[in-house]
Amino acid sequence: MVAAVLLGAALPLLVNRGYYFVDDTQAGAFGQWYEIGTRILEGNWSLINPLVWQSGNYLAEGAWGIFSPVLWLVGLWSHWAGNALVFSTVVKVICLVAGSLGTYLLARTFQVTRAWSAAVAAAVPFAGVTFYLDATTWVNGLLAWSMWALAFGLTRRAVFWAKSPTLAILACIGTVGIGYVHATIFLAIALLATIIEAFVARHRASIIRAFLIAFGAGFFAIVVHLPGLLTASTSGRRQDIVNTGLLTVDLSGLVASATAVGIPQVGMYGAYFPSAPLVYTSWMLPLFAFIAWRRLMPLLATRLSVVMLLGVALLGVLLPSDVGPLRIPVRMMPYFTVALLLILAIGMSLARVETISRRRFLAAAGYTVFAGVLTVYQGPQHAKVIMAAVIGVVAVLWIIYRIGSPTGLPAVPARWRDRGRKAQGWIVPGLAIAVTVGFIYPQHVVHPAAPLLDYQVPHLVEDYRALLTEAEGDVLVVGGPLNSQINSADWPETTVANLWYIPDAPVQNAYTSVFYPGYGDALCMQYQGVTCADLLPKLFNSNTDTGQDLADDLGVSSVLIVKSTVDEELWSVTPEGWHVAADTELTRLIVRDEPVAGAGSVVWHSEGTQVTVLNEDDMGVSFRVDEVGPDGGEVALSRIAWPGYVVDGGTLSTELVNDFMMGIDIPADSAGEVVTVAFRAPGWPMQVASGILLVILLLGWGLMRFLIRPRPTARRPRTGWIGELRDPLKEANR
Repeated sequence: MVAAVLLGAALPLLVNRGYYFVDDTQAGAFGQWYEIGTRILEGNWSLINPLVWQSGNYLAEGAWGIFSPVLWLVGLWSHWAGNALVFSTVVKVICLVAGSLGTYLLARTFQVTRAWSAAVAAAVPFAGVTFYLDATTWVNGLLAWSMWALAFGLTRRAVFWAKSPTLAILACIGTVGIGYVHATIFLAIALLATIIEAFVARHRASIIRAFLIAFGAGFFAIVVHLPGLLTASTSGRRQDIVNTGLLTVDLSGLVASATAVGIPQVGMYGAYFPSAPLVYTSWMLPLFAFIAWRRLMPLLATRLSVVMLLGVALLGVLLPSDVGPLRIPVRMMPYFTVALLLILAIGMSLARVETISRRRFLAAAGYTVFAGVLTVYQGPQHAKVIMAAVIGVVAVLWIIYRIGSPTGLPAVPARWRDRGRKAQGWIVPGLAIAVTVGFIYPQHVVHPAAPLLDYQVPHLVEDYRALLTEAEGDVLVVGGPLNSQINSADWPETTVANLWYIPDAPVQNAYTSVFYPGYGDALCMQYQGVTCADLLPKLFNSNTDTGQDLADDLGVSSVLIVKSTVDEELWSVTPEGWHVAADTELTRLIVRDEPVAGAGSVVWHSEGTQVTVLNEDDMGVSFRVDEVGPDGGEVALSRIAWPGYVVDGGTLSTELVNDFMMGIDIPADSAGEVVTVAFRAPGWPMQVASGILLVILLLGWGLMRFLIRPRPTARRPRTGWIGELRDPLKEANR
C-alpha cells in the first residue's frame, strides 16, 4: 500500500515537475512555514504581528502553528530547505502516505480485511479534491486530513478495544492544531458518531472512553478555534448564506465520480469547468454491485459511525458555496470519499457475494458506462479519453466477475480457477490497487495541473533572501500580479504574499485568509498582499483622519514600486523627504531620509496631547501621557483594532482612525499616567480553562489506568496491532 502511494504520488511529476507547488502553497504555505521556523528560532511566541497588519492576527488566520507541534516541525525543517518546490513536494508526499496509513488503521477497526483495508487506503490519497487541490495548493487541508483518519481510528481502538486513549487524544490534538476548520468539524462528527455507536452497543466502559476522548478533543478545539470564531464578525468573511456556485458540488457530479478523467460541473473562480476531475472518488464504486446488501445492512447497523459520517459528508458537499464563515463545500469531498470507500471495503470484506452472477457484472458495467456518459455530457472535449477509461474499468470488472464466477477465467486450468475463486480476498484488492495507480499517469496526461494559479515564482530560497537588501524600516510594496496576471520577469526583484517573510526586510504585503475591510479598502490590497497602482500617490497624501500622510500612519519607511504594474508618471516623482535607494528596469525602491518606527506604536496624537512611548512589542505598547487637554485627548496606533485588545489607563475609541487603525481615548486627568495597550486572545479565560481541563484529563486518565491496571496473567497471544480480530469473512458466512 505504501509503495503504491509513493509510486502514485511520483507519477504526476513525470508530467509536471511543479505539480505540488502552485497557488496557495507558493503564496501562502511555504513562506508561512519559513516564518513559523523563524519565530521558533527567535523564541517569538506572540499571538499577533502588527507588521503585516490584516495578515497578522495569527489566531484568527488559523493555520499558523500557534498550537501545532506538527507545523513547528515543518517550520523548523523549512529553514534547512534550499529548494521550496522540493521541500513542499516532500512534505505533501509524506502527508499522502500518512493519510493512507490512517485510513488503513481506520478500516481495520471496522473489521475490514487487511487486503481491502490496503485497497481503499491506497485509493483515498488520489481522490479528486485531495490530489488536485489539497495536495497541490491547499496544503493546510492536506495536513489536517492526513491526521484525521488516524485520529478517528485510534479513537475507535481506545473506545472499543480498550487501548490507550493517550494516542487517540494526541492524534486529535494534531488534527485540530493545524487550524483547518473542516477537519475539526469532521473530527467532531466522527467522535459524536463513535459515542452514538457506543450507546447502541450498550457498553458502559466504551461510552465513558468515547466521552472522555471527545471532551479532550473539544477542550483543545476551544483553545485553537475560539479566538477565530470571536474575531469573525470583524473580518471580511461573509456571515450570511448565499450560493455563488464557487466550488459547489451537485448530484450529477457525485453520480459520475467513479470516472477518473473528464471535468465535473463545478464553478471555479469565473470558469464553469475547472480543468481537473475534482469530484473523482474512485474507479472502484461499481464494485458495490458485487456486495450482498442483505448481509451488508446488518453489518452497517453495528457500525453506525461510518454511516453517519457518510450522511453528514454528503449533506456537506451539497451545501451552498457560503454558509456563514464556512465556504467552498468541495473541501468536504475528502471525508465523503473516505466514508464511501470504507463502506465499500466493509461490504467487500464481510458481505461479498460468493459467486458473482452475470446480472451483477452487467449492473457494475452499466453504472460505469452511465457515469462515463454523464462525464462526457459535462465535458465533451474529453469524450475519447473518458470512453477509454470506461472501457478499461469494464475490462477490469469483467476479470473480477470471471474470477468469482463458476466458470472462472477462460483458458485457465480448473485447479487454478478454484484457487483463484478462493483467493478473491487478496487477488481482487491487489488488482484494485494496481488499477488505482494505473489510472494516475494517463489522468495527469489529460489533466496535468491543479485548476488554480501558478505564480511561477523561483524555487531556490536564496533568491528570496537576496531581496530588499537596501530597504530600511517597514516596507510596503506597490503593484504586483493584479487579477492573476503573472509577470514572472519581475521575480528577480520582488515576490508575492507570504514569500515576503523570507527576506530580512520587514514587509507588510502578506497573505491573509481573514481580511480586514477598512485596511484592504484603504490600501486596495488583495488577499495575497498585492496592491494597486493608485496606492502610490495615496501614500503621500494627507487626506486622512490624522492629517498626516498615509505612509506616516502606517509607519512605512521604504516603498518598493513594481514598474510593470505602475504607470511611470506615478513612480517617476520622488516625494519630499524620501530618496531613491535602488532603481532598475523592474523596480524602484524609495526610502525615507529619516526612517520612522514601524507598525505597532503610536503614530499620531490629537492637538494638546503629548505622549512618550515607553515600551513596544508585537503584543502591545505602553506610553506615558506628558500632556493632555482639558477635554481629554486621543492617540492613534499603527495597529488594526482586532477584538482582544485591552487598554489600561484609557479606552478604545469607538471610531476607527482612517477606518482601520486603533484609536485610544485618554482622560483629561491622565497627565503623568502610563497607558498600556495589550493584546489578549478573544475568549482567553475559556482557552486557559480548556487547556487546564485537557491537562487534567490526560494526567488523570493516565493515573487511573496505572492504578487500576489488571494484575499480570498468562501472556496473551499476539493478535495484531488493533487487537483480536476473527476472520471477518468466515464470521459473516457463519
